[in-house]
Amino acid sequence: MMGEELRACPFPMARDTEHRLDPPPEYRRLREEEPVCRVRTSAGDDAWVISRYDDVRAALSDQRLSSAVAHPGYPRLFFPEPAPPGAFVQSDPPEHTRFRRMVIGQFTRKRAEEMRPYLQELVDARIDAMLAAGPPVDLVAEYAKEVPLSVICKLLGVPYRDRVAFGRWVHKLNEPTANPSVNKGAASSLFQYLRRLVTAKAKKPTDDLLGWLAGNHLANGEITREEITAMAMMLLSAGYDTSASAISLSVMTLLRNPDQLARLREDPSLINGAVEELLRHQNIMQWGVGRVAVEDVEIAGRTIPAGDGVILLLPSADRDDAAHPDADRLDITRETGISLSFGHGLHSCVGKFLTRVEMQVAIGTLVRRIPTLALATPLEDLHYRDAAITYSVRELPVTW
Repeated sequence: MMGEELRACPFPMARDTEHRLDPPPEYRRLREEEPVCRVRTSAGDDAWVISRYDDVRAALSDQRLSSAVAHPGYPRLFFPEPAPPGAFVQSDPPEHTRFRRMVIGQFTRKRAEEMRPYLQELVDARIDAMLAAGPPVDLVAEYAKEVPLSVICKLLGVPYRDRVAFGRWVHKLNEPTANPSVNKGAASSLFQYLRRLVTAKAKKPTDDLLGWLAGNHLANGEITREEITAMAMMLLSAGYDTSASAISLSVMTLLRNPDQLARLREDPSLINGAVEELLRHQNIMQWGVGRVAVEDVEIAGRTIPAGDGVILLLPSADRDDAAHPDADRLDITRETGISLSFGHGLHSCVGKFLTRVEMQVAIGTLVRRIPTLALATPLEDLHYRDAAITYSVRELPVTW
């Protein structure tokens, strides 16, 4: 257990209300003065926050730091309750390896590129609908959420007739609320729906992710129906909410940096680098990721005892000037450093290639097709997801 002589700072830390697109200013102090800092989270956990890029990147691939949520000491701030088997993001090898291998072939760079024509058609249809409706439009509700929702439905194999109900459950599941029963009810409905869908695909396999898992790994006895369902819930939560948040904040960031937006409009070939820079500048995992030490680990000269919780502060790492010079500045032609937006090492995001293509198409097409896009509401009137693991703006009214 941590020495009582060490003062614990409260965590999460607050953003500056006048700079909502920047991480909390306290992160810079941590990087400069206290790169391994003891905190007490709002869930009542004691943990160590790691804030510098090199330390965070090394820790992400350090197997002495466990991702197992069920392990005593894991910060409950991230997951109050362990997920059922199948949600491999919350586990370590060999369980993590077994489940990840079953799906990784469906998330290759090649498969992501094969989705590009579908994504282009989808994005154009959403923009057509917005243009037909006329401004102002809430870009979060009408675009940033709808694009990844359609993608995850196609990926999992959700029938078109079920997408309205499916989308309603997804929106409720991922939106923090004062009434936890709303989230739990949505999670229960989604789990039961996906379990029935897996059962149907086991009888008649389809050409999609759930069909692949049911027709191959379930049929061979390598995975259970409940494990596939838990895996689908994990992929749904990660693939939908993170993409919707990233698209929303990326568009808002470009609108707040008109010089960079102008460069992208003038040279659309910059879109791939722009997406990488936007992912770095707006790392949406505002509290980073949780770990727990399974043996003593030394980081930046401090020993973290076995059994202590650890928080790897990804947004702080991605704003570290030592890794990304002048890191607070958005530069869509930046060539230095590798963002930690998709993590690193064993637990790097399986959907990183698909998310990149999704953002390239969604942001690049929006900039090209609506060149006069502008905010329709003063910044001070916008609302943000301060209480969510995934940070974003709740609404983004735009005009043109």
